[in-house]
Amino acid sequence: MRRNSLKLLLLAAGMASTTACAGTMVTPCTALTGGSLALDGVASQVSISATDIPSTTQQGITLPAFCYVSLVVSSNANPAQSLVQIAVGLPEGAAWNGRFVGTGNGGFAGSISVDSIALYVAQGYATANTDLGTGLLFNCTSRYCGSREGTLAANGGGKLGGLYHDPAALRDFGYGATHLMTLAGKQLVQAFYGTAASHSYFHGCSTGGNQALMEAQRFPQDYNGIVAGAPAYDRTHLHVAGAALYEATHLAGTSAGSVTNAAFALAHHAVLAACAGHDGGLASDDFLTKPASCRFDATALQCTGASGETPCTDPTASSCSCLSSGQAIGMNKLWSGAQDSLGRVLYPGYERGAEDPGTGPAGGPPAQEVLSEPIFDSLDYWAFGPGFTWQSLFANTDGLQGLLAEKLRRLDRTPIGHGGETFASALNSTNADITPFAATGAKLVMYAGYEDPLIPAASAIDYVNAVTSRDPANYAQYLRLFLAPGMWHCSGGPGANAFGNLGIPLAPMLGAPDDDIFAAMVNWVEHGQAPQQILATKYTGDATSNGVAFTRPLCAYPMNAKYSGKGDPTQAANWVCAAGAPVTNQRFAPPYGPQ
Repeated sequence: MRRNSLKLLLLAAGMASTTACAGTMVTPCTALTGGSLALDGVASQVSISATDIPSTTQQGITLPAFCYVSLVVSSNANPAQSLVQIAVGLPEGAAWNGRFVGTGNGGFAGSISVDSIALYVAQGYATANTDLGTGLLFNCTSRYCGSREGTLAANGGGKLGGLYHDPAALRDFGYGATHLMTLAGKQLVQAFYGTAASHSYFHGCSTGGNQALMEAQRFPQDYNGIVAGAPAYDRTHLHVAGAALYEATHLAGTSAGSVTNAAFALAHHAVLAACAGHDGGLASDDFLTKPASCRFDATALQCTGASGETPCTDPTASSCSCLSSGQAIGMNKLWSGAQDSLGRVLYPGYERGAEDPGTGPAGGPPAQEVLSEPIFDSLDYWAFGPGFTWQSLFANTDGLQGLLAEKLRRLDRTPIGHGGETFASALNSTNADITPFAATGAKLVMYAGYEDPLIPAASAIDYVNAVTSRDPANYAQYLRLFLAPGMWHCSGGPGANAFGNLGIPLAPMLGAPDDDIFAAMVNWVEHGQAPQQILATKYTGDATSNGVAFTRPLCAYPMNAKYSGKGDPTQAANWVCAAGAPVTNQRFAPPYGPQ
């Protein structure tokens, strides 16, 4: 069942009406309306309301009766500068499993992720989510949160410059809203059930992955266990890297240089032909099992002028046979990463395989071909103001030259209010020292898709490598990373992509540690059993109703899945997790990346 069906469950249950009506019978749930919570520092509560939601079943998934609590808080007690929406779902009666889960968001957030709440309420968890403070005051959507024009009907929302000149909102987005959500959620658990949660957990992917690492680094007492998927933890550099790679694949918009979707498809087929089946996977796979072992060079596809060649310069063409020199350069830059104007890698490149044009719906390079500026560049407006243009990052828009290093320094050092806090310190969770988190007995499990076209898998790998370098003797007691071959951003893709991650479709057996990465983390925390592999499922057409196409093990990094050579290769039982060396071919250069 797809996760959007879980959202329909909530709507069908009446969650769209989240305010207790006048004259409604007072219940333990509705009694929470108008209550008061204790919040950190100067934070203040603006409103709180609670509604009983009846149990409902749809397409085989059951949501128990639960209490839906909606809050608005201001982190600095000034509602003109900070308004954070928080929602908490509290399973009623015996449906509660005694645990609390905080959940993350995607992109710039802007709204409550009701499907995340539904996913975990359906499993018996008291569950919370927040809009990160970007919704009520800034009209943001997950993809847009500020521009020169203000709110744009065509592409979502955002005030002029987004969060520009609003320190409280920047802190809310970076880390404050998630911590306030956690505090509020735990207090509501205590108030509703009369007892504290036995354990508290967090699961987020993308921006939610950054929220996860922020919690581990800044508030190590908040959670007993955390799952962080595809974390956008080096956020300031990630967003500038997007502009640099957009520049590389567009080359001032010339038809000869712009990498068309047909060019992406040609390169993808060539990568598979060169490398699939040589990395532990199958030659028939539409993805690579160990992409770092592939060194395919796009110049091998460059046009030679021979008769019969079809250059990939027509943006409307569905196929082509060779790349222009500019397209070959641009494709190689996607794989090698974005560099600043001093030649330093400011962000790793996409793995070979992530150029698959099918990844376009996730917002990766193929989807950006129709855009007039880089996607997710709203964050740059937050630092540079409404007059920002993405071209201003470069002195010469025909190449990656000039002002980029200086602009990056300015971005990172832009002050946020008083006290020395900067954009980099407030928005990035690059601290590789998580020993205070580990000292509480907490566990961190991470995952990423090798075909992620938004946040390269190498980013998660580099963070884990940094943590292990800082604490080589002990890291295995509290850290695991699982890399999913053929998976896109958080979910989807041609590989086995259902394993309890935040995406569609759902894992076959939610709550089973072998099947569900979140359940594996819970099992590690509560029973001391560290996960070594997770069973990942690929449904035919990514629809559970179509049945299982194949299963594969996801192996604890740096191990890699390898077909044993015996038995049905569609069955995970015939694959092994083989020893592997740490992946170091794509690393941030100082001063960028985890440290």
